[in-house]
Amino acid sequence: MRVNILNKFLYLVLGISLFIDLYFNIDAAGSGGFIKDFETTWPLVENPLAFSTNLDIKFPLHYYIAAIIYKIVNDKEILRLIYCILALPIPYLFFICLKIKFKKININNLFLFSLIIFLLPSFRSAAVWPNTQITGIFFFIISLFFFLKWENKSQFNKFNKELFFIIFFMSLTVYTRQLYAMIFLYFIIIFYLNLDKKNFIKTLLVVTIFALPGIIFVLFWPKILKATFEFKFYNSLLVNSSIISFYLIPFFTIIFYFKKKIKLIDKDKLAIFLITIFVIICSYFFDYNYLMGGGYFIKLSKILLGNFYFFYLTSIIGFFLLYLLSKENILNLILNLIIITAISAYIIFMKYFEPMFIIILFLLFKTKLTNIFLENKKYILYYNFYFLVYLCSAIANNYFLFSKNI
Repeated sequence: MRVNILNKFLYLVLGISLFIDLYFNIDAAGSGGFIKDFETTWPLVENPLAFSTNLDIKFPLHYYIAAIIYKIVNDKEILRLIYCILALPIPYLFFICLKIKFKKININNLFLFSLIIFLLPSFRSAAVWPNTQITGIFFFIISLFFFLKWENKSQFNKFNKELFFIIFFMSLTVYTRQLYAMIFLYFIIIFYLNLDKKNFIKTLLVVTIFALPGIIFVLFWPKILKATFEFKFYNSLLVNSSIISFYLIPFFTIIFYFKKKIKLIDKDKLAIFLITIFVIICSYFFDYNYLMGGGYFIKLSKILLGNFYFFYLTSIIGFFLLYLLSKENILNLILNLIIITAISAYIIFMKYFEPMFIIILFLLFKTKLTNIFLENKKYILYYNFYFLVYLCSAIANNYFLFSKNI
């Protein structure tokens, strides 16, 4: 079976729309954050050695790559054009990974779903304003490609080429955005659970070799470990769960409404009660600056109600939906705990999760729900429409500055 003409046409239209954003200098994520980041870090592209200054707190691989391209073209706008072009294959790479994992599902459903990447404001802005997001997600999806190949082969009694490329491309991912180190940790746990002792030790040795440049880098610039990390977990846990709920609510709602596959039992009701008590306790100490990121729902809560009550509700929903995923498989629980606790900062943006969480949900989580979802084209259309509305609202916010005028 081949990808049909309509899907190819949609890919073309959405791809062209990126260049329309480029032409009109649109920051689809809103508020000019990506534009500001591009301009303030531009000296790192002109001179990567400038990283020794206080210009950024991320590993510099993205800037080294951009610097090489810039050295060749010697034009800022052409560099932006090239990055837009480099972003085009990312949805297709996502589709390739979906094909590996969901072999029995219609490829046109998978292709249609992969187009959701084009509808994510952070992806579009990162493409138009060359950002670490694009470089990082590019390497990450390639790593996932080899991870899925490795899982399918089940050759756990030897160190094969797939295992090597998983580590290699995840290393590149982390050297672009250290946030992905949490997924690297998850991979190492998977290696430990599947590989025999001899090959696990080999794997750790290779991981250590690829980690050496990072260790050396940290020794010279220790500030990179600090980033924006802080110990106010009551802030980050509520913000993280609220942001994650933004992606999970439509997913679960669609499945529940049409399939009624989610049935609550007494243990689930107890979980809701305990989660609610936990969020109430955290809310008592909550002092996050909502003007600095925090996600879609925290802004919406302040705009509509002038308080955080709706935001707290989305945090409860986020925790509960993660709980439902965790019930299906212990590996889901491990992955959820890593994701929800690893991001703790005084500023948490939705771009940290976008498109990373959607990719993880469909490629790494062990759940029957993703199969149920992808089997029905109607579910995919509803989900994609939800994110189309989200994109339109983000662009509107960029012009009318609703979130800035709270």
